[in-house]
Amino acid sequence: MSYWEDRQVARYMGGEKTINQYYADLEKAFVQAKREIQQVIDTFYVRYADANGVTYAKARKLLSKAEIGELKDFIDKVKANMGKYNLDVENMSIKARITRYEALEKQIDAILQQLYAVDYEYNGSLTLEQVYKDSYYRTWYNIDQYTGFHKEFAQISPSLIDTYINYPFDGAKFSTRLWKQKAYLQQQITEAMTTMMIQGKHPSTLSKAFAKKFQTKQWEAYRLLHTEGSFIMSQATHDVYKEDGVEKYEYIATLDSRTCEICRPLDGKVFDTEDAVTGVNMAPMHALCRCTDAPHYEDTPTAGMTRIARDRDGNNIKVPASMTYAEWQREYMEVQASD
Repeated sequence: MSYWEDRQVARYMGGEKTINQYYADLEKAFVQAKREIQQVIDTFYVRYADANGVTYAKARKLLSKAEIGELKDFIDKVKANMGKYNLDVENMSIKARITRYEALEKQIDAILQQLYAVDYEYNGSLTLEQVYKDSYYRTWYNIDQYTGFHKEFAQISPSLIDTYINYPFDGAKFSTRLWKQKAYLQQQITEAMTTMMIQGKHPSTLSKAFAKKFQTKQWEAYRLLHTEGSFIMSQATHDVYKEDGVEKYEYIATLDSRTCEICRPLDGKVFDTEDAVTGVNMAPMHALCRCTDAPHYEDTPTAGMTRIARDRDGNNIKVPASMTYAEWQREYMEVQASD
């Protein structure tokens, strides 16, 4: 299986690299959003604080016409930056009667809209689209190298990619999950602000809490993107299988100690392509799943071939291509337990 494993693992790692490169930019966007939110809260505090800070009652006072104009300028600027990708920001119209607290909420909502609508959903969807295309063409190339090159093959359907990105394979679609993340983060920020005002504290007391909340959401973003990326790669691979008439595929689990109990027994198992089901016999089996699969041909030689694994110290090693996860575990991990 070495021919297929090496190439399909390389295909998966290529997609994972694309996700990680995008996530590096998303991390910066999270940091910038946190900084901007802290800044608007600081500005709010400086404007309305007295010797006792900013009381909740004071924050509930209506804005003056001048303050409404300043808020409208802020919202308009955000809308201009978001361009055609804005979503709910249009609903943040400035009412004639709005309190200082509501104005602050609208500013924070606008910053989070930019983060989640553009930096996360729009750019994330573009990244998943690229992952699909790369995985699709790499799989075609790998099969063609083995069976002979096609003169032409099916072109990628943009609508099909959109279908996969919006498919709720794990209970909810990509956009639904990320907007739930946004709503929860905004709720936590709002609660922290309210507590600050009620207790008469300085906004600097929010800094550590905000950092923790944003780091949590950054991790959730990576978890979601990695899992969605794995799903998209698997769909691209199996689309090629179906188009090229690949009847069977072999499940490939990573041979190291991090591989979960769900995926371990599937390693080396052969399934009919027409029976592939995500989460049952096709990756991803769970969040952050690192498994993949490869075409299975009965005449594929394995004698003398190898596959990559890790030893007890985490070093890359070569093992026989036919070795399953259970065999690797008995040879390399159970020995460790008896040492």
